[in-house]
Parts: sequence; C-alpha cells; structure tokens
Amino acid sequence: MNRTSLLSIAALAASTMAASAAAVSFNSGSLGASANGTDAVGVTYGAGAVASGGDQAAYYSGAGINTVVPFNGGINPASASPFSIEFWAFPTAWDNDDAPVANRVSASPRSGWAFFQRGETEGWNLRMYNGAGSDYGWDLTGGTASLNVWTHVVATWDGSAAKLYVNGILADDINNPTKNGVYNASTTANLTIAASDSGSPFSGGIDEVAFYGAALSPSQIASHFSTAGSAAPGAYHSLVLSNGARLLLSNNGVIPEPSSAALLAIGALALGRRRR
Repeated sequence: MNRTSLLSIAALAASTMAASAAAVSFNSGSLGASANGTDAVGVTYGAGAVASGGDQAAYYSGAGINTVVPFNGGINPASASPFSIEFWAFPTAWDNDDAPVANRVSASPRSGWAFFQRGETEGWNLRMYNGAGSDYGWDLTGGTASLNVWTHVVATWDGSAAKLYVNGILADDINNPTKNGVYNASTTANLTIAASDSGSPFSGGIDEVAFYGAALSPSQIASHFSTAGSAAPGAYHSLVLSNGARLLLSNNGVIPEPSSAALLAIGALALGRRRR
C-alpha cells in the first residue's frame, strides 16, 4: 500500500470518527458518571473559557440542540439546603429568552430554577420558582451579557436567600420586591444546558457547568474567575473540585467513539503499515 493510500485511509478514519463522536458530556465532579450529560445531535466543541490546557467548550446553535443531565438527587437538594450553580457563557445571539442553564419543571406548580440571558446591559437573570402556579419566589438580575465574550456566572443559595455573581463580583442580592422569597426545589427536574425544559434555546458556548452542595463564598467565586486565566494547566479544574463540585462538565474528555467503518479503516491502515 503506498503512502497516498495510507493517508487517504487515515483521513477517512478521522472524518468518520469525528462524525460519530460519543454524545456524552462527562462529569468529573464527585457524583461521577451518574451526572454525565447527553448531547443532542448538533452540539459541537471549540475553544473554552479556561486559558490553559487546551480547554474545550460545548457550542449550541438553536432549538433542540442542548445537553441534558438526568435527574440526580445530588444536584436537586431540598429547598432549605444550600447550593451553588456556576457556568461560563459565550453568547452569540440574543432574543431576551435564552436559558444557558436550567433545572426546573415548568408544569404547574413550577419548581427548581433557571438562568436567562437578558439584554447586554441588563445582564443575567436568575429565577427560582416557588410552587405557586408559574410564579417564582426569587428574581435576581445583574452584570452584563455581552455577545461573543466569555462571562462567568454564579448563583448561590444559603437555604433562605439567593445571590448572583457575574465575573467574580456580586451583581445582585436584592430580590424583586414583588416576589415572596420562597423556593420550591424540584424532585424530578433534569439539568438542561442551552435551554429550559420548555424551550428558551441558547446560542453560543457554555463551559465548566458546576454544581456544589454549599453556598460558595465571595472569595471562592472571585478565585474561580481569576484562576480561569491561569497559565498553569489544570489549575482551574483542581480549584473547582477542591471546593466540592458535585458536577463539573468541562467537555475536555470528549473522545470520538469510532464506528465500525472507522475501525475497518484503522485496521487497514495498521495492516498497510505492517506490509511496508
């Protein structure tokens, strides 16, 4: 087999493997594989928010293209239990109803929570549902939601009050005065990335979605934001895991699962090499 044939087979194998990549967003947090996400067809991967180590992010381009982590009690704690949600977002479009991350059940009575990307200057919105029809008990908005820029977003819940942080600093901790401050945790919700359970598709990149069973401190949040720019490979992920992440979807472990056609091509390539 000549060199040109070998290169052609290698290219075919690579192309086939890329087209049949495993549709899994692997969890490296303490919940392990039980909190892996499933990517819809159309999810792609590209440069992420973390500066070092060849970080990858998932990219989404509209309705039906999302990632879903099935219901897990570890990321659906009771209403009075503290927790934090964290993600990086790189929005490429805006229609005032884009949900980068959500963990709600929209059927009445609503439960869980959802983030929304509002106007660029209005920023990021967190809603926590109170179990009274479709109403919500917490409504926080702040920071900026600039297009084509990575933004770090964190919400904390201490069991009775919520706070919203954007790019490492407190963006809002004053609830909408028309809301009652009640939070109704979900007992069935999936965690959905780039959509809510009822729509609201997000367009752009989402990276480093994390969930903690505690309210992160302001200094921890600021450190996460600054460490993402570190030149030391692994520094960000080590820090997040050391702070107790139960869920961490970094998308750095996505390895194509070769189809039978790709395996045949790889076998032929290996055989050709042995015959040289």
